[in-house]
Amino acid sequence: MNGPDRIRRAVAVELSVLAVLTVAFLIVFPDRPILADVGLALFALTVLALNTRYTRKVVWGQFPPASDRRSRMRRAYLFAGLVTGAGVIGLFVTGLALGYVEGGWEEAVRRVGNWRILLAVAVYLPWALLQQTLFQFYLLGRLRTVFPVSVAVTCTGIGYALVHLPDLAVTVVTAVAGVCWTYLYERYRVLVPLALSHAILGAAFYYWVHSRDLIGEWAAGL
Repeated sequence: MNGPDRIRRAVAVELSVLAVLTVAFLIVFPDRPILADVGLALFALTVLALNTRYTRKVVWGQFPPASDRRSRMRRAYLFAGLVTGAGVIGLFVTGLALGYVEGGWEEAVRRVGNWRILLAVAVYLPWALLQQTLFQFYLLGRLRTVFPVSVAVTCTGIGYALVHLPDLAVTVVTAVAGVCWTYLYERYRVLVPLALSHAILGAAFYYWVHSRDLIGEWAAGL
């Protein structure tokens, strides 16, 4: 068995085990506190850290980027910024509309004017970076080893969305965002602009559309 076939076989086994464990976790723990997700993600990140070299050199080494890092970094920030800007506008308008329907302009302004969203973005960023690392750096490379790139990108985005079950609204929104972020990572191999986009859009969605104060919820959970 040659090198590529050996890598493909090893990755296929790894993904099969991961799929079974993930499905079992979601079934056993459909409703769970945020600390459970954080703990699970930190455990996964620890495992990932132990084989970072393998993921970078062997898994992603099969798919070298088409341009130099500086060019990729610039384009990643540009396109992630465009996606984030469009998303922020859409979420802001949606939040205003929902607030107005619920309680007129006073409620609309209160809904989109909570200054703690800025603090939420800052706190959200490390969590967003952790998720992007797990899904884009770890999972996408392995799926690309087994499947065509379009299937790998779609499956990674959907996989990211599924961990947000049973909240269907969040799951649908994150499926779209997840596919977009995954596509950008596949092209540019840069995580930070994707994490920034994730933190900004995630905070905006919860504050403006869901009308939830993340800072208050996180403080209560701790």
